Amino acid sequence: MSKHKNLLARVLTSIFLIGALLVGMFMLPQWLWGLMLILPITMVAVEYSRLFGWDQKLRVGFLLTIVGLCLVPFLLFDQFIELVSVIGMVISWAAVLFWMLLVPFLIRYRFQTKNYICNAVIGILVIVPAWFGMVGLHTYPYALLGVLVGVWLVDIAGYFIGREFGKIKLLPSVSPGKTREGVLGGFVSVCVYGLGLSLALEHVFTMAQWILFVIIVFAFTAIAVLGDLFESFLKRSSGVKDSGSILPGHGGMLDRVDSMTALLPFSFLVIQMFVS
Repeated sequence: MSKHKNLLARVLTSIFLIGALLVGMFMLPQWLWGLMLILPITMVAVEYSRLFGWDQKLRVGFLLTIVGLCLVPFLLFDQFIELVSVIGMVISWAAVLFWMLLVPFLIRYRFQTKNYICNAVIGILVIVPAWFGMVGLHTYPYALLGVLVGVWLVDIAGYFIGREFGKIKLLPSVSPGKTREGVLGGFVSVCVYGLGLSLALEHVFTMAQWILFVIIVFAFTAIAVLGDLFESFLKRSSGVKDSGSILPGHGGMLDRVDSMTALLPFSFLVIQMFVS
């Protein structure tokens, strides 16, 4: 009976979250969308701070820093869109370099430190660029929706394909359930998804575009997996199974957005590049 209740809680929570996202993306002005996202960002920041056992003063300081950085574009409200775009580009580049160059090193060598400043800076690079990416992509709501669907595909396809066909563990010391076959399944699913979108939009790829498409999808999948692995690494280092329990049937907010925090800055840069 408890399993059925847990499944029902997961379904109802998912419906609520998806509904809120769709309303925000397609019906709210960009500034109000950004304000709405402060709530989940705050939840993520709270859960992140708990992983390190910080005292209340340090947690509050970290939380105020995260929220304060996200509120910067509101200081010049008339230039909100421009500020989100400019700051978002700069901080997204920093985040992409962090995810692609530093995170693999941290995971591979199981780097851990109790230094507050170090962990706080890592938290800022994980959380704040995701907010700017999510708010910046509100200008292109269908592109943002496409990115979110891609993230979910990587997770869902990776889970089911890994469960059915997975034999080779990806990194058992960090995430025992993740397999190389699952990662490959996520990559293929996003390729098929992108191909389906191109056919629906009646767009014919040139050879150069096909090569670029495969490179972007490969990077998309790799960064999504890094986001998942990094959160698993943080939880394992802290000796916890879930980052929190705020979402019925799902665990914590950080558990739900681990891949998104990594992918949103990358997606923001890619979409801005194509638009410009």
